[in-house]
Amino acid sequence: MLHIHILQDTFFKSSTAFSETLNSGQKSLIKAGTKLPIKSYFRQNNHYSVKLAAEQGSVGKAGFFFDDHVQVEEIRGVWLTNVDSDILKSKDNLKAGLEKLKNLGFNTLYLVVWNKGYVFFQSQIADNVFTADKEKLKKVNLEKELFGRDLLAEIIEINQTEKYNFRIIAWFEYGLMVPPAAPLVAQKPDWFMLTHQQKNTVDGDGNCRLNPAHPEVKDFWVSLIREVVRNYEIDGIQLDDHFAIHHAKFLPNGTKNFDFSMGFDSFTIKLFQEETGSVSPLSNPQLAKFKDWRKEKLTQLVRLIFKTIKAEKDDCILSISPNPLGFSVDHALADWEAWEKEGLIEELALQTYRGDVQSFEREIDKSEVKAAREHIPTVIGILTGLRPSDRRVNFQLIQAQTQETRERDFAGFAYFFYSSLLDHIPTTETVADREKKLAQILATDQFV
Repeated sequence: MLHIHILQDTFFKSSTAFSETLNSGQKSLIKAGTKLPIKSYFRQNNHYSVKLAAEQGSVGKAGFFFDDHVQVEEIRGVWLTNVDSDILKSKDNLKAGLEKLKNLGFNTLYLVVWNKGYVFFQSQIADNVFTADKEKLKKVNLEKELFGRDLLAEIIEINQTEKYNFRIIAWFEYGLMVPPAAPLVAQKPDWFMLTHQQKNTVDGDGNCRLNPAHPEVKDFWVSLIREVVRNYEIDGIQLDDHFAIHHAKFLPNGTKNFDFSMGFDSFTIKLFQEETGSVSPLSNPQLAKFKDWRKEKLTQLVRLIFKTIKAEKDDCILSISPNPLGFSVDHALADWEAWEKEGLIEELALQTYRGDVQSFEREIDKSEVKAAREHIPTVIGILTGLRPSDRRVNFQLIQAQTQETRERDFAGFAYFFYSSLLDHIPTTETVADREKKLAQILATDQFV
């Protein structure tokens, strides 16, 4: 859980009006030195709009602080994924991993709850839609130790029992992407889009994509999100770069290939023509109107998910972890800048996975990133490596990118992912040495 630190005597107010103009029921005096746990926050001009964990007098939990009078702890996050990772293979592993993260100084966990067409929590919604097949786990490269586990309940139990106070964000990692061998594809084939070549998979990643324009898909997602928010004590929901519609494949020479653009199935084309009166996009896969229409269908689903979360639990946030904007819009039709401006995003965790400091700086200094951070907590996602030995990242680069993030006063940072940060590291380092260096980075309090 994050905390807001009170720098001088100030008021927690029901509005951004001057405190002198508010009556006693509209403000609550908070003394300097106080530290209050918060559920969420965002900037509103020269104020922080804050949702506290506990009520403050007659103002309650939701109110405002003048920004010069307070500081918010930085977000220190890490993604916990089942792919190429051992931490989730058993509850004992999970206990040991969370203890290590707490001792190092982390405060936020992005826990995978949806991956490759399987859920990792108790879901009546998923059970009603498709029959999970243990025998197919191997075909989609999932570990058998995960089947039937409620990872979300396990991590919440450990967090509460040990009083770690982590922020727990339920991360729907695979988004609309599902492997063709997953039971959901076989049992709900009409839910998936087709490419311009009438294939249900995208070359390159070999995965299918759920159709965000299909009413049954929308109902599935809304119901699944509602179930998690209603049944589990979580701080937020996160969607990432896989919550997308594949639009263009970027080629090494800088051009785009639209042969594998998704949304050319008969259902989607018919709906597009009914709603726009346009010609079929089959004759022109680059049709701008079709691109914009599909982009809006994705936005509509994000809007539905946001409203569903707020209807269930107002202090549960929607976090989005996308790719940089240009790629996100052109490749995936995911216009997170528009979502942020509409107020649909309450935390941006930007995947800034770059192999050097210079390109990393260019991404985090872009105007759309600066605009987002002026409004909502903007976390910079830092790649700590992938499982193959040639994709491991040395700590010097991790440290440098963390420092660049801090120097710009971003809301915080998040490392992708646990195992590449703390287990599968370059052979030039030892785990003990890396933990020591990481502890040094996180040893001192940082505020935004």
